[in-house]
Amino acid sequence: MPADVDSYGYWAEQVKAPGRVEYVDDPLGSRGIVQRVEVQPGDIDAVGSGKGERAEVTNSSDLSGFVDGQTLVMSWGLMIDSTFASPPGTWNSFVQIHASGGGNQAPVSLRLAGDEGDLSLGLFGGGDWIPSGQPQGSVGEVFELGLLPKNQWHDFVLELRFGCTGTGYVRLWRDGQEMVDAYDRKIGYCGDPALYWKQGFYRVAYDKVTRLWFSDTLRWANTADVCSYYWCSTAKT
Repeated sequence: MPADVDSYGYWAEQVKAPGRVEYVDDPLGSRGIVQRVEVQPGDIDAVGSGKGERAEVTNSSDLSGFVDGQTLVMSWGLMIDSTFASPPGTWNSFVQIHASGGGNQAPVSLRLAGDEGDLSLGLFGGGDWIPSGQPQGSVGEVFELGLLPKNQWHDFVLELRFGCTGTGYVRLWRDGQEMVDAYDRKIGYCGDPALYWKQGFYRVAYDKVTRLWFSDTLRWANTADVCSYYWCSTAKT
């Protein structure tokens, strides 16, 4: 069912200025009201972003408080158009599952690098959580997933289990096709009291505007339900 403005009321914004997150008609005309996010050059120091430029939203009621050993199943729609611009590198996330505190690498992040939209998934975990800074002994991993086609909606499905000692796993589908199936990973930091979901865009400083659209971010009880809806296979590869 197409969304309306009221259905987005649970998002809290982390932005530099008003208008960075707006709710507009789907530019492709198929998904009703959608969330448009925009990061402009100079959008630093936005709710603790420091030198990074950001426009993101969070939902503290339903998409926070995650802990080690918990399984999370999410879906969302994403669209970038032909004017999409992003700096190169790995600090350009459009979805994060953030650790508590600050200064630590997000345990899960989906990224779009470069103006062509080079998609990747980043994982971090291991070590004992600290309120600020990166835990000693933590490790990272990146899955390179190719370019994200522009001017069309993409439906993502994510299933993951947080596991700071190596019992975590992540499965990621895009448009029904499984892109990542990774088990026995360190995802999250031991003792983290409350991981939380973020979406939008967080990047290094850049001289161009980054703009993208989200639709229908949903949390599901299990992967069978979401994959039935989006026609993705739950068979382990």
